[in-house]
Amino acid sequence: MAEITNLQTKEVENYRSAMGKMAEDIIALRTQMVRLEAENSQLRSALSLQQDLGKDLLDDIHVMTRAEIANYIASLKFKLANETSKAGSQRDRIQKLQNDLIKENESEKELLKLQRVHQQQQEDLQRCHSRLAKMANLEATVKHQEMVIEKMEKALDSKLIEKSKQTGDRRPLVNRQKGGTDNRKEEIESALAAENSRLRGELDRIRQQPAPVIKQQSAQRKEALPVEERISLLSKLERAEARVQTLEAQLEENSNLWGREKQEMLTKLSEHRHGFVRTSTTILNNVPSRSVPESLSEQSRQRKQNKSC
Repeated sequence: MAEITNLQTKEVENYRSAMGKMAEDIIALRTQMVRLEAENSQLRSALSLQQDLGKDLLDDIHVMTRAEIANYIASLKFKLANETSKAGSQRDRIQKLQNDLIKENESEKELLKLQRVHQQQQEDLQRCHSRLAKMANLEATVKHQEMVIEKMEKALDSKLIEKSKQTGDRRPLVNRQKGGTDNRKEEIESALAAENSRLRGELDRIRQQPAPVIKQQSAQRKEALPVEERISLLSKLERAEARVQTLEAQLEENSNLWGREKQEMLTKLSEHRHGFVRTSTTILNNVPSRSVPESLSEQSRQRKQNKSC
């Protein structure tokens, strides 16, 4: 993740430097255009001044000699040639600047397109990060569930030991009850452990899935993603989101099931502590009561039948 973040930071810096350089070029071109416009206005004013002087000269030509007129015409031809060459060079320069401005505009459009693609890649990467954060939260929840199960096992063991110490005369009955409770606890523990291992495997598969997507984005960070790859990336993200939602639902269902089983175990432990035995049979009058071992064996048979169903 740190390497991907560094690559994204370098890419953003490259985009930023390119934007700065392009802005400097645009400012320089605009400055040159302003300067050329000022020079053009000066040339126009000089031309108008020369035209005014020519008019004055035509007005005063009858007082000038032929030699003065010839010299003045030669100087005007020389100035006209110089101004013509300057005008040609200025036109070439203006054409070049216009071409440069067109190229800069095209580069700016390309840069804006790259920025949009980069922004979309950032959004996709942010979605991947959010999925990874959800998976980390699920892992933490699974670990917390395992810790709670271990604490409940320790609490049940301590309560059973305390009960066995307090009821020394009923030790065989307590041993049977403890054996049934231990069997039930082992069954619950094995079921929850299998479910947690399955959830952890699913989380590992989901964690390994976005890796090629992120590598593909890093390999194609300098060019636009094709439409097919973009669609595949979005479909992978949707599948990962669906899997995360499924895992969350399964985790919530397992938590509810574990809570019900915990409450049932606590209720049975309390009944065993006070010497009561709960059966699923109907209470009838004038029917002899069964012994506690028979009731426990009947409960174990009923559990097995329910599991087989």
